[in-house]
Amino acid sequence: MEEREPPPGGGNHNPLTEKPTISPTENANPNHLPKTSQPVFGSATFVVQIPKDQIYRVPPPEHAVLAQRRNLPIQKRRRCNCLCLAIIAVVIVLVVLIGGITAFFLKHANPSFSIENFLVRNPPDHHRWQHLEYNILLKAENPNQHTSIFYEQDGDASLSFKQKEIAAGKYPPFNQSPKNSNTFKIVLHGSNTALPKEIDKGLNSTNSKARISLSLWMNASVKLETGALKTGSKKIYVDCSLTVDALSKSARVLSQECHTMGQL
Repeated sequence: MEEREPPPGGGNHNPLTEKPTISPTENANPNHLPKTSQPVFGSATFVVQIPKDQIYRVPPPEHAVLAQRRNLPIQKRRRCNCLCLAIIAVVIVLVVLIGGITAFFLKHANPSFSIENFLVRNPPDHHRWQHLEYNILLKAENPNQHTSIFYEQDGDASLSFKQKEIAAGKYPPFNQSPKNSNTFKIVLHGSNTALPKEIDKGLNSTNSKARISLSLWMNASVKLETGALKTGSKKIYVDCSLTVDALSKSARVLSQECHTMGQL
């Protein structure tokens, strides 16, 4: 019986670490590789390197909820800002419209006045200046197209010569429609002071070339009405300068000019 020679390298033979020797002919033909019925597994650690730009991380669903909660206040603020801007724009438009309508209907012009007739009634006694009666017929025009003027009872009027009052009376109450004119009479009674010489001469003068300059001052309380809108009481002042040829029943007004003051 033949003896087997031990493999080279001594008796330390490990089939797991020993590499099989394959001849070139066997390496070329895969059919000559040894076949085993069970797969051979080896324990090993593998390190796989992936580029950073190819690493994808899926955030958890809770993050989406948090992000949505953060965006809600921003959306609400944007909606509130848009709503506030819209409200401000509407308010501005309304203010402009109301201001325009108010300016159109409530922008009032002062009435204008003119003297139509002037006469003096003088009694024959020697103290006639105390009982002189001045009848002045005036014309008032309301230039407002939509506003009526109501003249109240507490108006006053006075007649002066060279800044000295010679007669006084009351301004009569009346109503005036829009774009309408009214004539009214003011009756002034002589004061208790002696008349200036020029006025005394004018009472008896028959000279057609005589010139007597007088001043008529009036103040009146008025109320305005535009449609259903009514205003409170307002004051107007009227200053008239007139020149007459005599102080008699046949006196003629040679010139006159009236100015209305006060803002309606």
